[in-house]
Amino acid sequence: MELWLALLLLLAGLGSDGYSWARVLHAGTWSAAVFLAAFVGATVLTPALLPWLPGRPLAVKGLWIGLGMMLALWWGVWVQPGGVESGFAVAGWCLLIPATTSFAAMNFTGATTYTSLSGVRREVRAAAPLQAVAFIAGMVLWLVGRFF
Repeated sequence: MELWLALLLLLAGLGSDGYSWARVLHAGTWSAAVFLAAFVGATVLTPALLPWLPGRPLAVKGLWIGLGMMLALWWGVWVQPGGVESGFAVAGWCLLIPATTSFAAMNFTGATTYTSLSGVRREVRAAAPLQAVAFIAGMVLWLVGRFF
C-alpha cells in the first residue's frame, strides 16, 4: 500500500505543462488521502458492518463500502471542486475506490466462520481479475486526467 501511495504522490506532479511540485502537494496529497481513506475505510467498515452488508462474498461486501465511499467522493467534488482536476480523474477514482475497497475487504475472506478453503479460492479466482482490471483502468484514467 505504501508503494501505491508514493506512486500516486509522485505521478500527481505530471501535467500538460510538465512536472510540478506544487501539483504534487495539492493533487498528490489529495489523491493519496483518497486512496488511503478507501483502504482504511474498507478494513474498518467491512468487519464493522459485515452482517448488514448485502452479498455473501467479502469482495462484494467491500464493493458496497467502495460504492458508498465513491458517493462521498462525488459529494466532496461537488462541494469543493478543486480537489479533482478533470472528469477523467473522477472517472478513474470511480474505478479505483471500489477496486481498492473490494480487495481490502477480500483480505478478510477465510477469517469468517462460514467460509471454507474452496470458497476462499473460488472468491479470489472470481474477484481478483475484476479488481485488477478496474484498478488498472482507474489508474489509466487518472493518469490521462493529469493531462486534460
